[in-house]
Amino acid sequence: MSSINASRTGCEFHGRLIMQPKVSIIIPVYNVEPYLRQCLDSVVHQTLRDIQILCVNDGSTDGSLSILQEYARRDSRVTVIDQPNGGCPGRARNAAIPHVQGEYVYFLDSDDWIDPSLCEKAYYRLESTGANVVFFFHHEAAEAGEKGRLLSALNHCRWSLTPSSTSDFIGFSPAPWNRVIRTSFFEGLGTQFPENSMEDLFMHWILLANEPHVELILEKLYYYRLRGESLMGQRGGYLTRRGPTYALIKNHLRRTGRYEPYRDMLLKRKFYGFLNTYTSIHKNHRPDMVRRFRESLDEDEIDFLQNSEKIQSHNRDSILYLLGDKSYYWKYVWHTFVSRCLKKLTKPIENALRFFRQNKKIDERESRICELSEQIAERDRLIVQLRSPHESSEELQTVNIRQSLRFDNKKAA
Repeated sequence: MSSINASRTGCEFHGRLIMQPKVSIIIPVYNVEPYLRQCLDSVVHQTLRDIQILCVNDGSTDGSLSILQEYARRDSRVTVIDQPNGGCPGRARNAAIPHVQGEYVYFLDSDDWIDPSLCEKAYYRLESTGANVVFFFHHEAAEAGEKGRLLSALNHCRWSLTPSSTSDFIGFSPAPWNRVIRTSFFEGLGTQFPENSMEDLFMHWILLANEPHVELILEKLYYYRLRGESLMGQRGGYLTRRGPTYALIKNHLRRTGRYEPYRDMLLKRKFYGFLNTYTSIHKNHRPDMVRRFRESLDEDEIDFLQNSEKIQSHNRDSILYLLGDKSYYWKYVWHTFVSRCLKKLTKPIENALRFFRQNKKIDERESRICELSEQIAERDRLIVQLRSPHESSEELQTVNIRQSLRFDNKKAA
């Protein structure tokens, strides 16, 4: 059993260290006793065995710590870090980062679970391509059942990102659990997860602004549990943290000389986020939200809002009215009518038409994607094995037999 006792004055390590694991998995844990075993089972049963599992008990008051200690006794790869509650997952992740030993690092939420092949497929893709980050898709699992969704916002790429192509990945979910990152690249970012803000959104921007070589696995390897009481389910807390997070991102990009290439993209998302959130909250909370948002704006952001062509005119008019320019009142009324009334009437019709046009092709497309993904994963394993002189000839022979069988089956078909 490995354990770390952490306090606000420092951390002390006890136990045997894992020597050079391939992937280090960091799991912040806070009062998730009903879901924790499913999460940990999905980790300890990964097909890639050479992994390090760092579990951070962030001051849980339920039975979460006992479960962590039980798994640590049974599996030497599991290390438990026990610390007082820091109020956000970012602080818990930061406590584990100094103890990462793997070539790659992965952040998993303790109320979710992962596919058994996640680490293996991510590792071989990263090793075979030399990428810094690999993204993958996820399922959404509700309490009363599961519904799957394959996102299609990303384009597959095999080159270093530039400001013009990063937008494809900025729109991806900022959650840290949908990517595996090369540890040396992550350490080179020179920052940690911030506290008391949307730490996942901050790290998402900083990661992509450093223009890594990114890969994409076209499979759903993560199971995200939809919970009303989860941190993301608490809408009030989400709103109060969005503004400060954009300020943190902007300040960091300025300090590192990366702000100008990403200025328009960052501010556009900040303004659109404000407008979309404003229309979704109760009217009693809107005046306070407008006040907070107005106070967060500087001259650069006001200039962008008034003059930039990157933000659509009807959205700009609505935001200017909400920030105090009464001359845009009727434009704001029209925008509200279109967004809250007309779209609600037309969207069901659009969805029905899309369903009849695409439903016949969905199953065939999903099946083809899974088939190609398995072939790519096998290719990645073969490339890495051929590069390593320590791999056994028996493993290489097995892979070659698989390739030959697949080729013969295709010829027969």
